[in-house]
Amino acid sequence: RNCYETGLRTNPSLGGRVDTKFIIDRAGALMTSQDVGSDLPDQTVVSCVVKSFQTLSFPNPQGGLVTVNYPLLFSPDQ
Repeated sequence: RNCYETGLRTNPSLGGRVDTKFIIDRAGALMTSQDVGSDLPDQTVVSCVVKSFQTLSFPNPQGGLVTVNYPLLFSPDQ
């Protein structure tokens, strides 16, 4: 949210979708996170959002690595 609010200061009508793909390792930590086709027109905000996923941790997944595709929708009305 902080990433998006920073973008709104520059462009109050900023809106769009950030599509993030990340991989959770066997210990529940993120191995990678990346942008996979976002349409939000502010690349600084997109990069910030994708980078923020790297701070997350999860329970140890059963069965090995887990790949997640996670879309986030941003709108100035929210």
